[in-house]
Amino acid sequence: MQTQVSEEHSLNIELTYRLAEPQLPAIEDAYGRLWRFASVLTRAGLPIEKWHPVASNKKATLRNIAFDANGPTSAAIAVANRSRRAGRHIARSLSVWNGVYEDGGAILCDAHVINRQLCCLDLKVFDIAAFRHFATVVDLVSEAARIWSASSVQVGPSGYFFDHKAFETRPGVGWMLYLPLVLTAPQLPEAPALIPVIDGEHQRGTIIASVVDEPFSATNPGHVKIANAVETSMVDRGLLPLFTDL
Repeated sequence: MQTQVSEEHSLNIELTYRLAEPQLPAIEDAYGRLWRFASVLTRAGLPIEKWHPVASNKKATLRNIAFDANGPTSAAIAVANRSRRAGRHIARSLSVWNGVYEDGGAILCDAHVINRQLCCLDLKVFDIAAFRHFATVVDLVSEAARIWSASSVQVGPSGYFFDHKAFETRPGVGWMLYLPLVLTAPQLPEAPALIPVIDGEHQRGTIIASVVDEPFSATNPGHVKIANAVETSMVDRGLLPLFTDL
C-alpha cells in the first residue's frame, strides 16, 4: 500500500540476507519470522494486532489481521497461499501494512529469491516518533539482524540511498549500517559510533552510525557529508562490500 508523506518524514530499514536452502521457505516459516519482527516493533509503538496482510486492494487488505499474540494468523497464511502464482518457485513476496495512511503509516515486505540471490526485507515508516530515537532504531536493527542472519541492514531516508550515497554498487551508511563484521574504532575512526550486535555469547556484527544525537536527514549537508566520509573510508579499508559480495 502506498502512503502520501514526504520522504523527509519517512525512514527505511532495508535488510538483505540469503536463503540457507535452495528452495523458498515454507510460507508459515517466512511469516513466522515476520511475526517475530512485528513483535519487536511493538517496542516502537506498532501494535502486533494492527498489521494486515496486503491483498489486491485496500478493502481486501483491511479484512484480515496478519498477527496475534501467538504468531501469524490462519487468515494471513491463506492470503499468502492464494496470492502465490502457480508454478512460481523462484521468488515470493510477503507484505503487511498497519492500515494507516500518512503519519503513523508502516509497511513491511519480505521478498525471497532462491539460487543464492539476495533476499530483501524492507520496513518503511512514515513520521512515527519512536523511529526518530537512536537507541530505539539500534535495538530494532539488532533484532532484525539476528532474526534473518542479515548480510546488511541499511537505515535512513530512501532519498539518501537514491541520491546521496557515495557508491551505487555498495550499501550506504545513511543513518546507520549493519554488517556482519566485528569492527573497532581504530579500524574506522571516521564513524561517530560503532555498536556491537551480540547473539548469545558472540558478536554477530556491528552497526556503523553516522549521527547519534538527532535523526539523520538527507537534506542536512552535514549529515550527508559524514555518511559519505564513512563510506569512503570503509572502501579504502576494504570494509564496505559490493552488493554482489554480501
